[in-house]
Amino acid sequence: MGLKNKATDDLERYVADRDAREAGFAALVGDAEKRRAFGREMAERRRASGTSQTQVAAAMRTCAAIVSRLESGSDVRLSTLEKYVAALGLQLELKAVVRSGAKRRGPPKTRIKK
Repeated sequence: MGLKNKATDDLERYVADRDAREAGFAALVGDAEKRRAFGREMAERRRASGTSQTQVAAAMRTCAAIVSRLESGSDVRLSTLEKYVAALGLQLELKAVVRSGAKRRGPPKTRIKK
């Protein structure tokens, strides 16, 4: 077994153990993995276009550190993400979907204080 397989196995075990103690932990990890994959994809698109992080940052009117954080999968504001994709000549489309296995919930109940 290679080092990478052992690390992956250890991580999967840790996430499973932690999720058993704290329901929803695995979902949080999954969400973070999706952000990282998206950031990597966007960085690849940026590089393929021959654009630097500094150039994208200038188009966004921000600093290159923000672009770097976004491309590394950090949790960023929606407005920052919109500016980033626009700087790459793309358009952001959002879609809300029910997670597999998730129960649908109605609107939150409101309480009337007396």
